[in-house]
Amino acid sequence: MAKERKTKSISEEFGIKKVNSISELETEIMKIMWNLDKATVREVHEYMLKEEMKKKESGFIPYTTVMATMAALAEKGFLRQDKSSKTFIYSAAIDNRELSKSIISSVAEKLLDVTSKELVYKFMSTVNEVPVEKIDQMLDQLNKKKPQ
Repeated sequence: MAKERKTKSISEEFGIKKVNSISELETEIMKIMWNLDKATVREVHEYMLKEEMKKKESGFIPYTTVMATMAALAEKGFLRQDKSSKTFIYSAAIDNRELSKSIISSVAEKLLDVTSKELVYKFMSTVNEVPVEKIDQMLDQLNKKKPQ
């Protein structure tokens, strides 16, 4: 009998799973929504399939997975659902900058001490776009300051 794993993901461990976290699939869907402006689940699914075909990947994403993920994004407040017709029409409720700030602020609140939070908030208020490399550098600096 296989051992059951009872480990938590890092996001669950720190209590940020349902606050302002976003999975890789959710991120991909948000990027598509920012490009398309408004779309149905089917349109997003077809867009994803076309991209997967270009990469010649196997194991394409199921329609139901896209549907459930888009519903979850709407529940989190990242997408809007227009339920006025039989087929829901989705649109982005926030832009990529707002989403980045929200996630980083949430992580800072949960994980960092007061001085580190102030540094993160100051950084976030001064940049227009948040390059991943800069965030990595900042987190590296914060980790170096923490006593081991």
